[in-house]
Amino acid sequence: MKNAVVICEFNPLHIGHARLLGLARSAGAQNVICVMSGSVVQRGELACLDKYTRARHAVLAGADAVIELPAQYTLSAARQFALGGVKTACTVKDATLVFGSECGDLDRLVAAAEALEDDNVRAKIKTALSEGSGYPAALAKALGDELFLSPNNTLGIEYLRAIIDTGRKISAFTVKRDNSPCEQAPHGYPTSSAIRENAKNGVAPDPSLLPGYVADDLSSHPVDDSALYAVLRYILTSQRSENVYDDTEGLSNRLASCAAKSQTYEEFCSLAASRRYTRARVKRLALNTALGNTFTHADLTDMPIRFVNLLAVAKGNEDVLSQIDVPIAVSERTRAPFADDFSLTSKADALFDAARYPFSRATLFVQRS
Repeated sequence: MKNAVVICEFNPLHIGHARLLGLARSAGAQNVICVMSGSVVQRGELACLDKYTRARHAVLAGADAVIELPAQYTLSAARQFALGGVKTACTVKDATLVFGSECGDLDRLVAAAEALEDDNVRAKIKTALSEGSGYPAALAKALGDELFLSPNNTLGIEYLRAIIDTGRKISAFTVKRDNSPCEQAPHGYPTSSAIRENAKNGVAPDPSLLPGYVADDLSSHPVDDSALYAVLRYILTSQRSENVYDDTEGLSNRLASCAAKSQTYEEFCSLAASRRYTRARVKRLALNTALGNTFTHADLTDMPIRFVNLLAVAKGNEDVLSQIDVPIAVSERTRAPFADDFSLTSKADALFDAARYPFSRATLFVQRS
């Protein structure tokens, strides 16, 4: 493959992510380009570190360049998240999407993705969802395949559906995720969720799970959601926008009621979430409300990727940028012509500034040793 593209969040980057980047290179990629979430991530949270710091980590771990996934795709469910990632990946010439999966069987994943285009299967999914099943369980019921109960299999299938939907402009390659102990990971590969949870509880990062440069940055910026929740609580209870993305079935009213009763972010999430409304969906809607996100599903499906925001590139390998087929923005000035496309991402950056810590918004040129 010429250009491997990895859709990622690196929230934070750990040794399993570094392994994926290395395997993409080992599979023959001349360049490895990451499409990474910015200040907000798909779970509906602010990222643990600012997007430029996380992009620097990606380059140090083996990526040649990191471009940003627009916030309107990040703050959506897996289907739209995958579509945005694939559409952005399609701006790279001769691209192959590389992703991890529990099964490691691309043919099986492709077959599942193609089966989901069948109207009868979609009807079964809708029925299972209406009966209270979560999305992965609904997929598993519809196709009679427990493949969907593994999160990275499910996301990989969404990537493949997006590749189909966008006209198969890029190819795909999957790497089998292996969580068994090995020399690199004596306790098995970690999850970003566990690392973040430890950080919130004041537990120092385990140096065996994270590159040193990631552990150092996490130690310098403790994860604390109290300022974020102060903003969310005020907006949810008094300043709500109309036509917020994914606000259906009166869910915003539920969130407002729960925010009025909750003093902490954790209390709010526990109260608002239910069997029908997952914590991730509750968090995403809270952030979409705070940011005034009025994009629609149709917008996300139809809108083109007119430019990419470059977060970081490896020094000495700037030629990799010639592999990107749309304009590349590296600063406030070069982003200005695309202000409408970048508006929600810009608001997310401002929220991160206010609720976490300020950060510079200029492309990093990263020296690898």
